[in-house]
Amino acid sequence: MKNFVIKNICTFAMPALISSALFSCSQPENFQGKTPLAKVYDSYLYYEDLGDLVPKGSSAQDSAAKVKSYIDVWAKQQLMIKKAEINLSPEQKDVQKQLDEYRNNLLIYKYKDAYIAQNLDTSVTKAQTKEYYDTHQDDMILNSAVVKAIFVQIPDNQDIIKTTKKLLEYRNDEDSLALTDFCKTKAVKTENFNFKWVTLTQACKFMPEMISEKNDILKTHGIITAKGDDFVYLLKIKDFIPAGGITPYDLEEKTISRILINKRKTKLITDLETNIFTDAVSRGNLEFFNPQTTK
Repeated sequence: MKNFVIKNICTFAMPALISSALFSCSQPENFQGKTPLAKVYDSYLYYEDLGDLVPKGSSAQDSAAKVKSYIDVWAKQQLMIKKAEINLSPEQKDVQKQLDEYRNNLLIYKYKDAYIAQNLDTSVTKAQTKEYYDTHQDDMILNSAVVKAIFVQIPDNQDIIKTTKKLLEYRNDEDSLALTDFCKTKAVKTENFNFKWVTLTQACKFMPEMISEKNDILKTHGIITAKGDDFVYLLKIKDFIPAGGITPYDLEEKTISRILINKRKTKLITDLETNIFTDAVSRGNLEFFNPQTTK
């Protein structure tokens, strides 16, 4: 194509070769000291337009490949623009209205974003999240069962099994420490979900098989026992809430904090728009006309 010219792009040293003789021009032209790389109709791409495209320390081969790729993309874009200019009607090519609308929306977005950054209070207290939780529990329904539990994997030894089960039923801190010490020497693996809610699926990931939510031991907070590969797997249920129950506060606290902050954002913007509107009216910068009286 005579109107699309990419002069010989060499695959040798870059940028030294580009700055000296990346390509040869068929006819001398005035490029005002710039180094042309490609031409599409009357549009030129210059080496100086590449900026920091090629990182320092790049090999000659990598540099040439990056430049060639950039030129290809630029050329295709210019050709598409030219094709559009030729084929679209004057009305279709008039995009000023869309550009103005985009610019206005972008300015408004940037201003709102800056206003929020300067004025938004992002601190949320536990009392605030708890109040929201207490008044919106109908919206906080569990999709799957959650538990608080302790998992222990031990050798299939009756004495160890008996002692472990006894310690898992601990009632005080002293018993809890005794369980920890015992597991350090006898257990193959332990996982403590006693102080945070996790899904039943998460709690069962170390068990040989999944535990049904209908298992009565979950409701009675007992110990679920399973065997496999010369080991015994114990899951002591400390607390249980089935699917369809109200999500525990601990699982909702962070989400509620985000909700409260988003509500503040919305109010900030609503108040900002209202104040700007009211101020413009009071200063006479906003007027409304009756079309019937202005004819």
